[in-house]
Amino acid sequence: YDETPDEWLVKRHEREIFPLIHKRYLFAEVTNFLLYDFYTPEGYVNEDVYAYSNAYGQEQALVLFHNRYAEVRGWIRISITYPVKSGDSDERAFVQKSLGEGLRLSNDPNAFVIYRDQISGLEYLRNCQELFNAGLYIELHAYEYHVFLDFRQAQDDDSHLYARLAAYLQGGGVPSIQEALQEFTLMSLLTPYRE
Repeated sequence: YDETPDEWLVKRHEREIFPLIHKRYLFAEVTNFLLYDFYTPEGYVNEDVYAYSNAYGQEQALVLFHNRYAEVRGWIRISITYPVKSGDSDERAFVQKSLGEGLRLSNDPNAFVIYRDQISGLEYLRNCQELFNAGLYIELHAYEYHVFLDFRQAQDDDSHLYARLAAYLQGGGVPSIQEALQEFTLMSLLTPYRE
């Protein structure tokens, strides 16, 4: 057939899908796969949101997809229950892991995690202990999805620069956390200059 490729669709695949194919090991293995429930502010599980994490070597991924024509907001905090062999017998214990455990984060109040959304290209900054205790709050539009990659941890010092930047960003993403840190430290100079 004489078909003309949809250039928009090809470009979208090149931007969103092709880079993930190079990391298929991070999405195909099941050893560290965890599926999470998505809790709404009212406290019930929204079955229209699929959320899972996976890890391979030193890399982690967190994928979220909203499978409905609606808007939703809520938290992912704890995995669904799954069986684990207990000892040498065939008996299995049922366990759950927190999002922090699934992403292999430090449960330290001074530890922060930086990660990137493959879809938007933005980077995010979150407190690790907050991800352990409260989970990740997220708002999703109809059929919206995120693929979070490139997780790396940073330790805050006595200046609490990461904590102050995280409070300033309020969960929002920026093109580069490193550049945002530099700009944030210079804000007392930049603000009067801009005015």
